Amino acid sequence: MRHYKFFYRNDCHLCEDMYALIQTYETSHPISIERFNIDQNTVLKEQYGLLIPVLMDQNDNEICHYFFDKIRFELSLHDKI
Repeated sequence: MRHYKFFYRNDCHLCEDMYALIQTYETSHPISIERFNIDQNTVLKEQYGLLIPVLMDQNDNEICHYFFDKIRFELSLHDKI
């Protein structure tokens, strides 16, 4: 199973859009997505505040930010990035 970390904030349409796209893969791939609301953690807010939404893989490699990168995400599913 692949594990991903999704950094977001409430009332963020880019966050909602990216998360919806990631969720479409849950039915066809063994993935888990751990969500982190950056507004609930000052360290995360400082680190990701201007980049959200941010998707990281299980090794803390950034897959994408602002917009969903389908190619990079699919490569990550197969350990190719």
